[in-house]
Amino acid sequence: MARDHARIRLDIWVDEDFVALPSTSQWLYIRLLTSGELSYCGVADWRPGRIAASAVDLTPADVEMFAQPLEDGHFIITDRATEEVLVRSFVKHDGLMDKWNLAAAMAREFTAIASQPIRGVVAHELGRLKADRPDYRGWTRPDVKKVLRRVAIAPADALRMTLPNPSQSPKERSAE
Repeated sequence: MARDHARIRLDIWVDEDFVALPSTSQWLYIRLLTSGELSYCGVADWRPGRIAASAVDLTPADVEMFAQPLEDGHFIITDRATEEVLVRSFVKHDGLMDKWNLAAAMAREFTAIASQPIRGVVAHELGRLKADRPDYRGWTRPDVKKVLRRVAIAPADALRMTLPNPSQSPKERSAE
């Protein structure tokens, strides 16, 4: 079952980290979050040219530039080698782990993630969510338990495992 709507928390506009982002990065985040291609794991294709086609005045280079603050703040994890992007907090905020069938969809779609760093961050975020919300029904599913046993990777570590944002200057890359 494909997603046909997106849940956006209204308190996003008072989240200090989010409102500290440039408006262009906020736009990209909302664009990714509302993408019809976003999986129940929070993963979509990273195709800057297609994303740029969402607005008449954008280029793929603009999209990469807008992504940099989101990557720096761990809002997204982008694996350019596999052309995937993770909206890191999607699983936490969408509420799907409290719904038996949506938890199954998340576990099923986990297997389609090609990026090892992104798989690791999904496992990491699920582990954090389980610690915060142990009452969610989805945790009892065998397929979800299997995902939870995967190697967890913290977002900062995952970013070091992926190709750098091409909009970053060589000086910025060497500082990391």
